[in-house]
Amino acid sequence: MRSLFQYFFMIFVVAPSLLYSMNIDQNTSSVSILKQCEVFLDSYPPLSKKEVEKQQFHPIDTDIINIGISPNSTVWVRCRFTNTSSKTLTKVLENENSEIEKLTIYDGNNTILEGQFYKQPSAYFTNPNYTFTLQPYESKTLLLSAHSEISNFIIKLVLWNTEDFIHYTYKNLIMIFIFFAVIITLLLYNLILYFFTLSKVYLYYVLYLIGVLFFESFNLGIAQLYFFNDTVNILITKGTMVYIVLLVIPMILFTMEFLDTQRFAKIHFWLKFYLYLLPLVALLSYDNILFDLNVMVIFFPLSILMISAGVYAYLKGTTEAVVYLLGWSFIIISLTLSILQSLGMINLFEHFRYINEVAFALETFIFSIALAYRIKNLNKQKEILNEKLLAMQKSEQLRLQNLVEQQTRKLQASLEEKEILFKELQHRVKNNLSMVISLLELQIHNAVLQDTKKELTITCNRINSFAKLYELLYLNENTIQLPTHQYFEAIVETIKVNFNKDVDVIYDIQVNISLQDLIYCGLILNELITNSFKYAFKKTGFIKISVYKKDDTIYMSVYDNGKGYIKQPKSSSLGLTIVETLSKKQLRANLSIENSEGTRVTLSWKEKQ
Repeated sequence: MRSLFQYFFMIFVVAPSLLYSMNIDQNTSSVSILKQCEVFLDSYPPLSKKEVEKQQFHPIDTDIINIGISPNSTVWVRCRFTNTSSKTLTKVLENENSEIEKLTIYDGNNTILEGQFYKQPSAYFTNPNYTFTLQPYESKTLLLSAHSEISNFIIKLVLWNTEDFIHYTYKNLIMIFIFFAVIITLLLYNLILYFFTLSKVYLYYVLYLIGVLFFESFNLGIAQLYFFNDTVNILITKGTMVYIVLLVIPMILFTMEFLDTQRFAKIHFWLKFYLYLLPLVALLSYDNILFDLNVMVIFFPLSILMISAGVYAYLKGTTEAVVYLLGWSFIIISLTLSILQSLGMINLFEHFRYINEVAFALETFIFSIALAYRIKNLNKQKEILNEKLLAMQKSEQLRLQNLVEQQTRKLQASLEEKEILFKELQHRVKNNLSMVISLLELQIHNAVLQDTKKELTITCNRINSFAKLYELLYLNENTIQLPTHQYFEAIVETIKVNFNKDVDVIYDIQVNISLQDLIYCGLILNELITNSFKYAFKKTGFIKISVYKKDDTIYMSVYDNGKGYIKQPKSSSLGLTIVETLSKKQLRANLSIENSEGTRVTLSWKEKQ
């Protein structure tokens, strides 16, 4: 039950003050209070506190003060609070605009500096805030002075209970963390793509995402709070236009590369013009040397230009331009609203405080889809180029074959001329085969299905058997006779790396096969060794490769101690078809397959003179 003193205090002390103050109790939290405060508009530099206290303050009928970019203005806000409860209250007064540069709070004889320029060592949230205490039935007047030379001048005061403010703070920090996590994830993803492709479009997009991180870390107050001291904060805040331009320039470069604007002379010219103009404007905007942030209106024509580039590229057949336009539209909307807010025409705080962050997140997600779509198109183009390359390879091989035939007729006349022309042939074929192998290896790397990878690997090994021969020809001074053992060993070692099996290979090479037969023997060996590794062994075993000569007949034998040969339908065994075709059509050899304690394949043919 209240004492007589409490009733007396309420009637004669508190009641008169209610006419001029805001009544609060333990339930007063998350309340916008600007309508219950008084405001005085001052110039800059401002009057002193004593001089301001003599001025006439006026009430306002809005919860937000937004005067855009106004470096010559100072706003004073006077708020009086009365604790109508019998409990001691601890309240937090917050300004929801983290971009305010200097917010001075006068609480009796205490003066506290907040804002981008002044972060308290104990601060844990980006928005300026001040914690104060009211004893039971106590009244207190807080005087606030706000000023921004560079950033948007927005004041929205909210009164909180301490626990509610902490909960609200962590909720906002979680949203900020999620935003940065999304951007960083997309940044790393596109950075990896850049290292794999070395395409400039990914590099420019990575630089753009770095610009987004830098811009948003200052826009949200994260950098000022956690990374820099007041001196650095002041220097960087004065250069707000600089880090905005560092965000926009990679976006222009990305647009030029992604849409290939060199095809559109006028659009390309004006995009390059902005590349040179924006750094100059940013430097002249530092600390409002020549321009203040109202100069951001120059981004309006740039936005129209970039949209026009996307539309024009789409009309010219660039289908991924649709995704580009969709992603860019989010930034255009956000940029337009931000500029209108900077001019004091709208208040984003009344509707959607994190519109910039949502726009950036959506835009980066959409652009990542656009880049993935670009990869898909590039793969299609690669397939077309592969087909053209194979056709060119066949044509080149025919041309080289004709060249060899022509030069062969001249070998008898000039050994020196023969050596030069033959070396040129080996060099060109080696390079062409290496190119084909590289393209196949790239396709193997990109293949998803294991069966596809296996088939491509087998094809790659077949071509590699050609390549090893031409490599030896190119490196060996003796172009008439090559070491068969060295050639066979190179083919086998290439095959072994594709199988995780412990198989010993024994070589019994007694004679060198002539060069004209060696290439077919290499292809046959490639098929036989591949089949042995695939089907003959589970984990261990051995293979013996023998080449010997009896009278004028060459014998080549491949034996493995595996599970034995199981005959397959001819249509399903491409490898056996290749072996039979090369044996009979090219070597004109006899082919026998024995299936006793393993598998032995033997070829015999007459040595060609």
